[in-house]
Amino acid sequence: MGKFFLRFFFLLLFTVVSLIIYLSYFGVNTDKFDNLIKNKVNEVNQHVKLEFQKTKIHLNLKELNLVVKLQNPKILIKNNEIVLSKLDLFLSLKSFFSLDFLLKRAEVAFIRNDIKDLTKITNIFLPKLINKQLNKIFDKGNLEGKFVIPFETDGSLGKDYGFFGKISDASINLTKQFSIKNLTARINDLNDNDNGHQGIEIVFEKGSIYDLELEDTIINLKRVRNEIKIDSLLRTKGKFNFSQIKKISSLFGLDISDFNEINGTADLKSNINFNLDNRFRIKNPSYSMEGDIAYFEIHTDKKRIIENYLPEYNPKIILKDTNIKLVNSESNYKAELSGYLKVNETFDSFKINKIYNYDKKSFHTNGVIDLRNSRFKVSRLNYNKDRGEKANLSFDINFALDKYYNINKLKFSTDKDKINLSNVKLNKNFEIIDLKKIEVKTFLNETKNNDFFIEKSDKVKITGQIFDAQPLLKSLYKKTDTRTFSKNFTSELKINFDKALTGTNDDISNFSMIALINKGSYVKLSSKGNFSENEIVEMSIYQHDNDKKTLQVISDRARPFVKNFDFIKGFEDGKLEYESIISKEGSNSDLLITDFKVSKVPALAKLLTLASLQGIADTLSGEGIRFESFEMKSNSEGNVLNIEDALAMGPAVSILLEGYVDKGKTVSLRGTLIPATKLNSIIASIPLVGDILVGKKTGEGVVGVSFKMKGPPKDIKTTVNPIKTLTPRFIVRAVEKMKKKKKEEVK
Repeated sequence: MGKFFLRFFFLLLFTVVSLIIYLSYFGVNTDKFDNLIKNKVNEVNQHVKLEFQKTKIHLNLKELNLVVKLQNPKILIKNNEIVLSKLDLFLSLKSFFSLDFLLKRAEVAFIRNDIKDLTKITNIFLPKLINKQLNKIFDKGNLEGKFVIPFETDGSLGKDYGFFGKISDASINLTKQFSIKNLTARINDLNDNDNGHQGIEIVFEKGSIYDLELEDTIINLKRVRNEIKIDSLLRTKGKFNFSQIKKISSLFGLDISDFNEINGTADLKSNINFNLDNRFRIKNPSYSMEGDIAYFEIHTDKKRIIENYLPEYNPKIILKDTNIKLVNSESNYKAELSGYLKVNETFDSFKINKIYNYDKKSFHTNGVIDLRNSRFKVSRLNYNKDRGEKANLSFDINFALDKYYNINKLKFSTDKDKINLSNVKLNKNFEIIDLKKIEVKTFLNETKNNDFFIEKSDKVKITGQIFDAQPLLKSLYKKTDTRTFSKNFTSELKINFDKALTGTNDDISNFSMIALINKGSYVKLSSKGNFSENEIVEMSIYQHDNDKKTLQVISDRARPFVKNFDFIKGFEDGKLEYESIISKEGSNSDLLITDFKVSKVPALAKLLTLASLQGIADTLSGEGIRFESFEMKSNSEGNVLNIEDALAMGPAVSILLEGYVDKGKTVSLRGTLIPATKLNSIIASIPLVGDILVGKKTGEGVVGVSFKMKGPPKDIKTTVNPIKTLTPRFIVRAVEKMKKKKKEEVK
């Protein structure tokens, strides 16, 4: 009896196993589900009809469910027929007994079809809006593959549908201006052991965006809640231009308004990630890029601040053999570039790192630039580096455009020169807000012209062996739009230089200065230096009230201060006294220069020649004309110096003039010139007014000339007219001057 049951058990087991194996590998034909399947498909979409010849049921041991395989299936969608190579339905085991349509998923495979057929199939299970977008995206091409369509327990469509297959010779329009051409790609399903289907992976075998090849590009699409998450590794190789860059930038909301032209050749790998909502709008974009740029040309707006230091700076920037790394996220944008930058006709190496913070709208940039083939100048230091001289510039700067510039570190160096800045804070106008340390050593024509150190703690201290004061002296006659210190800068200032260079033979030794700067302006200043043991220069500033202050300069040598007038050359000797009352509206000044000589004044030489005073003109071009004094009253507003009254008197000639000088641009003067011998004789005969008017002898009626001088400092046009009488103003001023001179001689 026991043997019988044992044999029966083994027979039953063999039968069950055989049946399972048979059902798993061969299946059984049945028409039990035919009508049910067709009706259920029609319930899903009334425009869809499913046709097949017969049904074969297999047992799926792996998932413990039934697989209903439809033989020779095809789908009719609004009279469009799609021939399928496979349509398998995966049902719960109890469907076989209960006749309920407990469909878990469907797998639909089709042979090579027009890519437009994809939207015919997706129309079964995707919302109409999404399917409409897909129809726009897929322009042309061929498609083959398999759909995996999940179902919920209530018979509704699931969300984690997938696709395996291949796209060939396709055109895909991601936007109206952004499309992929000649695409051939494999499509794989992305599965997770725990969560099942996660999305699809598209691997490009061929394709292009504009002139950029996309071979080996990988795009992953995953459904996350109600959005599609797209992660891509974009491999681009080829040429690009500005119109293409603008279109790609607009897709990701990038601002390239500062650029006028972009083109180049590159081999790049880019990670571009973003989400698509149910209306196919891009959300949460981020990207990173890495690769090599063989050639890159970009046109930017000209930056005056750069041109001030790099006079040959070209806003057309050209790079070659450059490695690039870019990372863009929600919080910031990072860029690393290293390669070669074109300057003139040659390339210099560079390395730059930049981070842009979107919330703070600020940049942090650092790097190193080789300046061997660049001219570099710092006007305030009278420093110039020529092309061909080895030089490096390294920097570390935080800044927000049109707000502030914080120089954490800036170091310029050659074999001999160095300019180092540490913790210097500037406002949007590049005026100093605060500073910690500046170190300068420069050479001009192989001779050291700057060697000093600036440090700020409780006060600003400037000490050193030598300082080139020529730019400072030039700035006395030209007004600029920016100041050295911002309105937020307040500090005491102490300066000591062994020597200050003036650009003449009148260098100043043992120069010292103490000052108080309040809200960016000097309110108190006292300085002193020596030209020689007995010759000094002193300058002082003191405040009258909140609106006015006085600047005084006394110098035993006038030449350093006069040298920078472009229309006066060959100035010798002379002492200078200058006083100016300065207010917000402008300044009122008195200038006195005594006992000096000029030998090269082109405008004056021409005036003397036109006035038929050739003998005096010859003296001017030779040994020079000596003047006993030059007095001038003036006022200034902005860059314009208004000369109210100026009188120069000398043994050879005297001049009275008035007018204005638009500093560095235009000179406009008018006045009266007369030989000093004639002036002396006229003044001596003042009681005989008639003789002044007509003269005692023939030819003595004309006593001088009136003149006008106008034009740029280096090209002044001069006109003259002979006059018979002198104006009372000229005579009064001359008499006053002579009386003053006699009093001084008596003393």
